[in-house]
Amino acid sequence: MSQRSVAGAALAAGSLAFEMAKKWWVLLLRGILLLVIGILSFTNPLVWITFAGAYMLIDGIGLLWAGFGPQPTGQSRWPLLLVGILGIIAGLIVLLNPVIGGLSLVWVIGAWAIITGILEIVSAIALRQEIDNEWWLILTGILAIIFGILVFQNPLAGAFAIQTIFGAFAVVAGIFSIALAFRVRSFGKQIGAVS
Repeated sequence: MSQRSVAGAALAAGSLAFEMAKKWWVLLLRGILLLVIGILSFTNPLVWITFAGAYMLIDGIGLLWAGFGPQPTGQSRWPLLLVGILGIIAGLIVLLNPVIGGLSLVWVIGAWAIITGILEIVSAIALRQEIDNEWWLILTGILAIIFGILVFQNPLAGAFAIQTIFGAFAVVAGIFSIALAFRVRSFGKQIGAVS
């Protein structure tokens, strides 16, 4: 599909790509937060859990807000609402009880990562007809799923192992999210969603 026909389809349909392009800064903010959390998990192990919980809470609120906002024609709001609610619950659990048992924390983080990863892949597949380079979002989703599976495979691992895995995931996913944000912003300029 040519750039012109993609832009025409996005503008005519009020599509997911058009709505996402208007909110490109959310992807940028998400990527920056992930990078900060990832770096902190390596440099200050005592506070990484608090930042991870804060990220899950902020990400959940953002997705919930997007889910209640206007949706493109034919696009269900339920995936955004579901991940938003799960993110808020996971973030609150971590923030309200940071000394929760290691096993419970592992399961909360692992489940959150897997569900988020699956829904990111689903979103990327839906965007495939509308934008190029949707593989950034697919790759972020795959990384989240791999991270979640690794966490579940060894639930009795010490906090250091989870901190290292989470830190690596956060840094890589943050970089991908920032790259995707600028790609979406560029596409948004082409279709007139971003000035």
